[in-house]
Amino acid sequence: MTLPRLYYPGPLTVGGRCRLVEADLHYIRSVLRMKPGSRLFLFDGLGQEFSAVVENISADQALVEIVDKSAAPARPARISLIQALPKAQKMDFIVQKATELGIDEIRPFSSERSIPALTAEKAHQKTDRWRKIAREAAKQCRRSDVPTITEIQDFPEMLKTVEPESAKMIFWEGESRLGLKEALQRFPQARVFSILVGPEGGLAAEEVEAAIASGFVSVSLGKQILKVETAAIAILAILQYEAGLFEASSGK
Repeated sequence: MTLPRLYYPGPLTVGGRCRLVEADLHYIRSVLRMKPGSRLFLFDGLGQEFSAVVENISADQALVEIVDKSAAPARPARISLIQALPKAQKMDFIVQKATELGIDEIRPFSSERSIPALTAEKAHQKTDRWRKIAREAAKQCRRSDVPTITEIQDFPEMLKTVEPESAKMIFWEGESRLGLKEALQRFPQARVFSILVGPEGGLAAEEVEAAIASGFVSVSLGKQILKVETAAIAILAILQYEAGLFEASSGK
């Protein structure tokens, strides 16, 4: 039987105890029907996972003891998805699937053709929602870390804060000479990637020019035009395959 996993952001130490309240308490008490002695896993979102045992459950809290710790192995590549804001709930899907595929960072930005016009308050609410989706996706796919999701930036601000030493690739439909396979051959030793994907309707020509001027390589995904959510996930899956994420575990 697979033991349940819960996200717990506070400091955890072997031999210590922590309290589960509110949604987590409801989940283990009312959904899982756990009792004292039941076992579960806690992960801190930073790459560490802890096995724990329920000591007692009351109406307002569950007390669990931490009995062991393990650290997730380092992934073969570090990837940042720089995603222009898409319409409706598509970003929810992108965040969920990118988390499952091992993304390290998601950096949403507003481009010239992004449809949502967000107030500062609304933008913050969106970011909080995406972070919650990432935590839930990490719990489901058995990740011990949770990807960083930055606050929404505008296009010029985004370009200034891209990791300078990363392999930087911008994907757009106007590129006809360089495909992803050929682009990766330009970065044979790269283990840090920044991938930039536009919104519906693509990036404006001025944005593409500015990205290339800042060091991005323009890359094509072929003749077919992919939906924004399909493009982001397809690119990430290919990069992770090339980096070796999908290799079989040793079984140790």
